[in-house]
Amino acid sequence: MSLLTLDVSKCVHTSNKFAICNKCVEVCPVETIKIDENIVSFIPNDCVGCGGCDAVCPTSAYDLDDFKAIDFVFTFLENNLEILSCKSELPCIVALSVEELLSLALISPNNIIADIGACKDCSIGTKNLPLIENRIEEVNFLLEALEQDKKIALEELNSEIELTQDALSRRKLLSKEGLKKVVSIKEQLDNEVLASDDALKVHTVTTKDIIKIKQKSIPDRRGLLLMAMKRSKIPEVYHTIDIDNISFISQKDLDEDTCTNCQMCYRICPTGALSSDAKGSVINFNPLSCVQCHSCHDVCEPNSLTKRESFSLASFYEPQIETLVRFTIKRCDECGLPFAYRGGEMMCDRCRVEEEEAHELWGIK
Repeated sequence: MSLLTLDVSKCVHTSNKFAICNKCVEVCPVETIKIDENIVSFIPNDCVGCGGCDAVCPTSAYDLDDFKAIDFVFTFLENNLEILSCKSELPCIVALSVEELLSLALISPNNIIADIGACKDCSIGTKNLPLIENRIEEVNFLLEALEQDKKIALEELNSEIELTQDALSRRKLLSKEGLKKVVSIKEQLDNEVLASDDALKVHTVTTKDIIKIKQKSIPDRRGLLLMAMKRSKIPEVYHTIDIDNISFISQKDLDEDTCTNCQMCYRICPTGALSSDAKGSVINFNPLSCVQCHSCHDVCEPNSLTKRESFSLASFYEPQIETLVRFTIKRCDECGLPFAYRGGEMMCDRCRVEEEEAHELWGIK
C-alpha cells in the first residue's frame, strides 16, 4: 500500500490564509483530502495511491513513498516505451501532470499512447478518467501550438508492461547504491504500518516548515519541462494562446496606479516567480517560475495584480524576466521607514491611514 505524505512547507495554505487553492480536494477520487481553515487533513488508510493530488498540486506538495513521477519519466524514456499504462510502475495515468506528459511527448522519439483500457473496471476510473482525458487534450493542444509533429493518443489496450529491474548482486548490495536500496525497502515496510492507520492525519506547521517556506523553489517537473523544451525543435512562429488553454504557468500584469507596494505578492510567492530588489523599488516577474497557484492574487488587496489573458509560448524558448512596476523610494517623515513615493506629502500609506483614523476619532476635519 502506498503512503501519501504532505510537505506542509510547500502547501500554499501554510503561508497564505487567503489561499483559495483546493485542487487536491477536487481531484481526490475517494474524497479523503479536506481543507478546513487552511489546515489540510486526510486519512492515510483511505488513500488509494493514485497520485492525482500530487500531479495537480501547483507546488507538488504531496508525495507517494513508492512512486516518483520524474523517476518514472526517465525510466519510461530509458526503456524506449510507447505505452502509458497503470499495469506498470505507474499507479494511474492521473499521477502524471500536464508538464510531465508534455515532457514525455517532447523527448520521446515515439508517439505515446495512453492506455485507458482498465479505467472502465477501476473503482476510481469514473473520477480519474475525465482528468486524464482533459490533461491529454491540453498536452495535444500545446504540442500543436508548439508546432511539434507529435501527439498522445488515448486507446483502450489493457496492455501489460514490465520494466526490467536489476537484481541486487552481492557487490551492489554492499555498495552505497545497494545500501540506499535496502534503506528504501525498510522505509516502505515502515510506511506500510503507517498507511494502515485509520486515524485522521491533521497537518500542522512546525518550526522546520517555517524555515523551509523561505527557501523558495520550483517543482522538479518544471525543470524537466524546460529540459524537454531545449531538446525539442524550435517552432517557426512563437504562438500566443488563451490563458484558459494552459493550466500550469501564466504571465502577469500589474496596475501601478493602484499597487501600494505592500510587498505581499512576492513575499507570499512559493517559487520566487515574483521578486524585488533590496530596496523594494521594483516588482519583477519570471514566468518560467510561475506555477499558477494563484496565491499572489489571493493576497493582493487592491487587485492590482492580474493574469494576462494570453500566454506567449516564446517564454519557453526565450525566457525573460519582466519588470511589472518600478517605485521611487523615499523615507516617511513620520515613521522614517522607506515607502513608495507618488508625490505629495512624504508620508507612507500606514502613517496616512493612522492619521486619518486619529482625525476621525478626535473629530478633526
